[in-house]
Amino acid sequence: MGQPDYSTKDYISDADIFADAVNYYLYGGEQVIDPEALEPVDSALLLNVFNESWADMENHPRSKRRQRNSKFIHRLRDAVRMASVMKNDQCTYVIMGIEAQTNVHYAMAVRSIVYDGLQYAQQVEVLRSKHRAKGDLGKSDEFLSGMRKEDRLLPVITICLYFGTEPWQGALNLMELFDRPDERLLPYIQDYKVLLIEPARMNDDDFAKFSTNLGQVLKFMKVAQDKKKLAELVNSDDAFKSMDRKAAQVLRDCAKVKINIEPGQEVVNVCKGWNDAIEDAKEEARKEERETAQRREKKLKDAAKAREKELKDAAKAREKELKDAANTMAIHSMVEAYRDIDMPSTDIRNRIMKKYGLTKEDADKYMTPVGA
Repeated sequence: MGQPDYSTKDYISDADIFADAVNYYLYGGEQVIDPEALEPVDSALLLNVFNESWADMENHPRSKRRQRNSKFIHRLRDAVRMASVMKNDQCTYVIMGIEAQTNVHYAMAVRSIVYDGLQYAQQVEVLRSKHRAKGDLGKSDEFLSGMRKEDRLLPVITICLYFGTEPWQGALNLMELFDRPDERLLPYIQDYKVLLIEPARMNDDDFAKFSTNLGQVLKFMKVAQDKKKLAELVNSDDAFKSMDRKAAQVLRDCAKVKINIEPGQEVVNVCKGWNDAIEDAKEEARKEERETAQRREKKLKDAAKAREKELKDAAKAREKELKDAANTMAIHSMVEAYRDIDMPSTDIRNRIMKKYGLTKEDADKYMTPVGA
């Protein structure tokens, strides 16, 4: 998992935040689920494809236990609690799960099916283990299913809490993932909905239904890409001046906004932290500008030095070229002058070799008359 995943999972594990999200989605913000009444549920889901309980595994030899264990399906949920709901003096228990998403999950409907299915299967396994311990599974059908006729399961509800700044583009139900199935089959295909909380499609009335800072967090996500609206939000809502660390970390990690959070700081002034981060960013930008200017100046100086050297080298080359041309004319003139007085070629060659420091091969090049 990346840092945003850790931050959001830590955030929604808080009972107040968990209950607030459930109350918003299921009850329109009415405080039906009491955070203090939430009971912890193991977030690890285990499904035994051999249809044996985990307790039974202890009865196998260790070598066989490892072999059997490799056939288990294991998943770890982000946050799961058991909630009690009172209606007409009757208490109903429900297993609630929240999956925090920092990015769009295009197969979220399937993921929800797996989580809920494993949650139900785990309940069946618990019943199976209890009945086997008591030895009260009399009928063959009871023994096969691990349940008795009067046994009941707790309903499971999974909510996807999306902390992304972009609109959710994934399917919101299983049917959307199919490619034009035969219409005659539709009545027989079980659908599965994604229960999604998405900031981008929420309005001010929706945000007001939250009783914790989850409302501010989601509103922050909605406007995170518009710096002007974001500045207006954090400077107009006092909740951002004293936000708990977990919420501030979600803002920082999921919205990709720089917020200074000091080590050990439990209450964060997001306004100040954000403004400090902006000043830090400005100073960093100024530093980068200075470094860029220095690099540009050095580059210009290096280019000037290179050009100066190039000109000097060209001048030297031209000077050498002129000197060589002058020497060539002088040597040819010297050779012609010696020939006019009938000096032997060998003596002429030796004279120009001595005077101009030429090799015999170089001197021979001047022995041919000009224009010959």
